[in-house]
Amino acid sequence: MRRRFTQFLIFTFFLVLAASPVLAQTTTASIRGTVHDESGNVFPGAVITATNTATGFTASATAAGDGRFLLAGLVPGTYRIEVVAPSYKASARDVTVLVGQTIDTNFRLNPDMVLMEEITVVGSGTAVEMESTEVATNITRQQIENLPQGNRNFMNFAALAPGVTVSDDELSKTFKGGAQTANAVNVFVDGVSFKNDVIQGGVVGQDSSRGNPFPQNAVQEFRVLTQNYSAEYQKSSSAIITAVTKSGTNKFAGDVFAFFQDNKLVDDNPLSGAEQPFFERLQAGLSIGGPIMRDRMHFFGSYEGNDQSREEIVRLGGAPVPAALRAQFASVPGNYPSDFKSTLLFGKVSYQPASAHLFDFSAFVRDETDTRGFGGETSFESAERIDNNVMQAGLRHQLTSNSWLNEAALSYQTYEWNPQPLNPDLIGRNYFGLIRVGGRDTVQDISQKRLAFRDDITLTPFNFLMGSHGVKVGANVDKLDYEIVKNFVGNPVYNFRSDEKWAFPFEALYGLGDPTVAGDNTAIGLYAQDDWAVTNRFTANLGLRYDYESDMFPQDWVTPADVRTKLAPFVDASRYFTDGNDRKAISNMIAPRLGLTYDLFGSSKTVLFGGWGRYYDRVLFNNTLDERFRLQYTVGRFNFSENGAPRGNGEPTVAWRPEYMTEAGLQQLLARGITGRPEAFLIENDTQAPYSDQTTIGVRQSFGGMVGSLSFGRTQSYNGLTFNWGHENADGTCCQWDRINKLGYAALLVSNDDLRTWYDAVYLTLDRPFTSGARWGGSVAYTYSKAEAQGGDLFSLDFPSVADYPRRPLLGIQDHRLVANALVRLPFNITFGTIMNYGSGYPYDIVDRSAGGGRAERIRRGEGTGDSYMTFDLRLDYEIPIGPVGVGLVAEAFNVTNDEVYNDFNREIFTLPNVNPNFGKPNSIVAGSQRRFQYGVRLRF
Repeated sequence: MRRRFTQFLIFTFFLVLAASPVLAQTTTASIRGTVHDESGNVFPGAVITATNTATGFTASATAAGDGRFLLAGLVPGTYRIEVVAPSYKASARDVTVLVGQTIDTNFRLNPDMVLMEEITVVGSGTAVEMESTEVATNITRQQIENLPQGNRNFMNFAALAPGVTVSDDELSKTFKGGAQTANAVNVFVDGVSFKNDVIQGGVVGQDSSRGNPFPQNAVQEFRVLTQNYSAEYQKSSSAIITAVTKSGTNKFAGDVFAFFQDNKLVDDNPLSGAEQPFFERLQAGLSIGGPIMRDRMHFFGSYEGNDQSREEIVRLGGAPVPAALRAQFASVPGNYPSDFKSTLLFGKVSYQPASAHLFDFSAFVRDETDTRGFGGETSFESAERIDNNVMQAGLRHQLTSNSWLNEAALSYQTYEWNPQPLNPDLIGRNYFGLIRVGGRDTVQDISQKRLAFRDDITLTPFNFLMGSHGVKVGANVDKLDYEIVKNFVGNPVYNFRSDEKWAFPFEALYGLGDPTVAGDNTAIGLYAQDDWAVTNRFTANLGLRYDYESDMFPQDWVTPADVRTKLAPFVDASRYFTDGNDRKAISNMIAPRLGLTYDLFGSSKTVLFGGWGRYYDRVLFNNTLDERFRLQYTVGRFNFSENGAPRGNGEPTVAWRPEYMTEAGLQQLLARGITGRPEAFLIENDTQAPYSDQTTIGVRQSFGGMVGSLSFGRTQSYNGLTFNWGHENADGTCCQWDRINKLGYAALLVSNDDLRTWYDAVYLTLDRPFTSGARWGGSVAYTYSKAEAQGGDLFSLDFPSVADYPRRPLLGIQDHRLVANALVRLPFNITFGTIMNYGSGYPYDIVDRSAGGGRAERIRRGEGTGDSYMTFDLRLDYEIPIGPVGVGLVAEAFNVTNDEVYNDFNREIFTLPNVNPNFGKPNSIVAGSQRRFQYGVRLRF
């Protein structure tokens, strides 16, 4: 049945392509308008041509019977717009369009010339988008290249948009929107989705990585969509980034750069007072582009390398151990290398054999290795190396006619995340409170492969009923393969403690079974959008998106007989047990969208806008596989004692013998039937895809060379997946451990899709673009927000159910946040850039241990708030012209006032008189938030 339904959808997809028009803006921009004659009457038949001033590529349109025209599928850049009509003198004007924008401009023909009118311009001749229902922020090439940036992750600039938070975790460089996690975002580069379907982070390559998703010197510009984006975007219920890469032009051009930072350029940790351990980072790269055939074919290529050398400090703990044991590990403490290396490569060829055709072929490689997982009381022997790799290739074709534009894209992407021990042949030994030595215990290998096809067609606006319609219909098909290898404790670990006087381990942990889980998924998306110009001042954007996923959840899974028999008393069998036919593919993701704009005075200066939409996401493959994985792979626990007698809690033990300190020795115990108990995970059969409902209302105003907006946004998310204990006591307390253990299981966890979040925000923005002809530019984005959640995260174990959780402030979201940036062109070829960040402080949980009792009495959520902060980052770029080459000397300073950002607070309250004197005090600062400096040099040609 599922196969037939998939075939039906694929057939529908091709039928839609054959019969329907589409407008896609994930990588392109549009210019639309109306041509009038000198009397104000519409003028059909005029030919409007846009020529890219850098590449010579052209696009043209003919004004329809009502004088309207649309130039769609424009690669973002500067265009010379020329209007030609019989008996009228042609004229031209340059207009710059950014990715995702639709610029409205009208032309009036006089006998001697053509005049451009009704176009909103700010800065130095830059046209701006006024009639959009989206809450969106464009990050320009000038901002990317000239604002201070510590690690060259282009996604960091998403913080310039309202309602967006960029992670401060050095090992998880992600962003999120509203009250949802980073998993709910999506990133498109040249229209290709970088969505991570498997593990955390939202974007492939960003889970547990110091690295960057894409070379910054290859990104021309990008757009951050905070709320109410159109139906063409898939797999995101939160914020979206859509980026476009650079292309070669008719002139050879490029750059070479190198930036350096070390521990001497970073202030000491204010909490510990300790000096920074050794650290050096060299970020270097180059890019070059130019013509292969002038006005026809161009190439562009880029490379970025990130080479970090650092040291982590290993120390012996303070546990009271025999002197001989401490002496045994006397040589272990010290400073050890924790190096990181990353290589990013991107190449692109653009070809326009004729004005009707445009081809783009691109390829991208990300390769990085990171040595970490040690430090403190973990020895360098126990380190791991993490390989993180992304590869992608894509082909895009654009075909233009007088009445429509077709854009087709085919891409293939692979992603692999592979942590592995440096010393896999050394048995792990953990002396609690002293040191952990031996090889790391776990190997993981997680991969995702995506073959994607997308086709988009744009139809010239047409009149139907009342007003003009720009109908858009689109479709995408993604074929995905997932594979996860989790060899947990595949290398045994032996734990030692004082109860046995450190003479032998009291337990050993050892992974058993098949560590591999694989799956595949077909994702199909269809959408239709009508940009309906009801009048010259009122526009309605009507959209509808439909998505289908064949295997978002393990629908073919059959609940094993042992689970059915033993766990039936704990759960509703109809909800959690399946014979392979009780779960259906997710085929109900229907997402309507509505947007409205009204030009208040008919001058395109004051525009009211609003909208509502539903946005679907997906559940990570890693979050649902435990239903299978935990039964086919367990971590065996072997208890040891001196004489083999049971422990005080009744747990059986084995009399210790030295030969058990090997895998072969543990295999002997396995042969005797001694092993671990599996955890049982059960997925609710009617689990649904997560989604959010977004509502926006606001006003946009242009004045004095600037554009400002004030808006209110609300996002409510539903169907978040989480797990609760399935073996609660009758009174809701946790848990029936003896009963579940006697049945042969370590624990029972059951899923539900009851997680919810609420996000209300006021956005205030002000923008003056910085262009090549401007002396200064900048923007301000202020967000006042209230973010709340009900439930935990993937595990909601503090209360009996999600419904028992209080609706609480969400951690990681500040009430007030202000981000401002500015670029100023100073005398002597100096460019000054700055970013200011203000935050009112992060909320944190309070654990109240004074009340006693059950879990619900002991935890109060989100009642603490950390200190506010204000940071300033600065950048000076002094360019020395040497013939056709510009040599730039760059100095950057981050958090120049040294106002550290704290993100972890002591949150426990104890019963009097055992007062916690450190309550509310910070335990750590945001990594890298101390004052720090960076120097660089660049060469442009």
